[in-house]
Amino acid sequence: YVSCVVGCPVEGAVHPSKVAYVAKELYDMGCVEISLGDTIGVGTPGRVVPMLEAVMAVVPADKLAVHFHDTYGQALANILVSLQMGIGVVDSSVSGLGGCPYAKGATGNVATEDVVYMLHGLGIETNVDLGKLMDAGDYICKHLDRPSGSKTATALCRLTA
Repeated sequence: YVSCVVGCPVEGAVHPSKVAYVAKELYDMGCVEISLGDTIGVGTPGRVVPMLEAVMAVVPADKLAVHFHDTYGQALANILVSLQMGIGVVDSSVSGLGGCPYAKGATGNVATEDVVYMLHGLGIETNVDLGKLMDAGDYICKHLDRPSGSKTATALCRLTA
């Protein structure tokens, strides 16, 4: 993982060339997959695209993954531009669980349910049963005594209630 690829809770905005440098070092060391993480969730497509362009100039797209937290509701938009640029691996978490302990206010990862819904809407086959995924998220959230962070799960549960 390369963390804080567009913004850092200490340094602020991160220049794409710094991310490209670190990613290239990892690639040259033999890493088979380098996940680029918007760890605090401040990324927007306008910041993600230049970062990916810089990294993809030195590391092949098939060696890259993306990891977006959804603090400002931009994770799906960032995933979409990443897919359009040739990235094929996306991290997510059921019900948007997770967080960032060193960035005050940062929320969890993008919800897997929301990513799967978007991918299916784009005609991309995932072999994921959205209903079963939502059941898993509901089960976990009940045991953790917290609401789901998935907008898809929330909307579909309202439709079936």
